[in-house]
Amino acid sequence: MMIRRGMMIALLVAVAGCSPDHIASKITGRECSAGYIQEGEDWCAPPERPPAPQPYCTQSWNGVDCWARPDLMPNVAREVAEGPTGLTQDQNAQRLNMSVKKAPPTNAYYP
Repeated sequence: MMIRRGMMIALLVAVAGCSPDHIASKITGRECSAGYIQEGEDWCAPPERPPAPQPYCTQSWNGVDCWARPDLMPNVAREVAEGPTGLTQDQNAQRLNMSVKKAPPTNAYYP
């Protein structure tokens, strides 16, 4: 009788800590909350996307011109910005809370 009562209490405590939001979050790997439904969105948050590529800025006669898609530019000039233009694979994996091997590339334009 005591064992049965102890098992019922342990089961009740274990199940009480698992809400549907928590279970769905573990299954999908995204943050799920009923609060999103109240805001008129989907139950789970959309998957996090990589940040937009940094603009490609070049020197011109009028100062500096910046381009969103340097791959579409003819005769690409030297960029005036110095330093990295995107996240490294390690930074992107940490941002997405994934392993480095599973993390997608940070942007379409590799530095």
